[in-house]
This record gives sequence, structure tokens and C-alpha cells, in this order.
Amino acid sequence: MVWVVKSELKEDYKVFIEFNDGTSGVIDFYDKLLNDHRQIIRELLDLEKFRTVKTGLDTICWDNGVDFAPEYLYEQIKIQQKAA
Repeated sequence: MVWVVKSELKEDYKVFIEFNDGTSGVIDFYDKLLNDHRQIIRELLDLEKFRTVKTGLDTICWDNGVDFAPEYLYEQIKIQQKAA
């Protein structure tokens, strides 16, 4: 089981994430936010709201209540690492 131990906003919609097993990387959330039909997710296109990102509940979360499963975030970083 993996969980987020650290997160840091890097620029606009990009967040550095580090997991308990040492895996880390930067995820660009722009396309995910833009293409999601749920209003609560699309709210994060507002950079002021997006910048409220923080580590909590073993993942990353925002002040409006949005969070992503740590397994999803982990998978996204692993996909990026394989593509590199």
C-alpha cells in the first residue's frame, strides 16, 4: 500500500509528490482538470483554488474537498517514469 508523504506545488497545475516507498515525481493536473466533467474538479482550474493543494489523508487534497486516490497518483508517476 502506498501513500503520499510529501507534496509541493511546483508551477501552475504541477505538483511534486513523494510516496512512502521513495517514489516521487511531478504530475501536471491541467488536462485532468480540463477534461473532467465534475464541477468540483473543474473548480480547480482557478489557480487560486488549485494553489491550496496540500498533503492530507495519505494523499493530496484541496480546500474545496477534492482529493485523488494515492494509488492513482502513484500510477501516473510510474507511467511518466516508463515514458522517460
